[in-house]
Amino acid sequence: MTFFGHTLGWIVLAMGWVLSFLGSLWIIVVAWQRSVLWGFGCFVLPALQLVYVGLHWKETKEGFFLLLAGFVLVIVGHALGVGS
Repeated sequence: MTFFGHTLGWIVLAMGWVLSFLGSLWIIVVAWQRSVLWGFGCFVLPALQLVYVGLHWKETKEGFFLLLAGFVLVIVGHALGVGS
């Protein structure tokens, strides 16, 4: 892999992690606004975020799509050869 491809892979991977973090944070903040228990649960158990998104789609869809976009970028970054 060339230097450019490797560097591009790291940039895409980093952008993916940042977007995933921001999307997850968005969901946690919305959950926390609804109730402290939901917020704490989503913070401690990230898989619970998916349950919360399913139950409160209208309030969380933007954060979910941001999280999903970040996940796709992480996969693309790995496909470019970063981390292997």
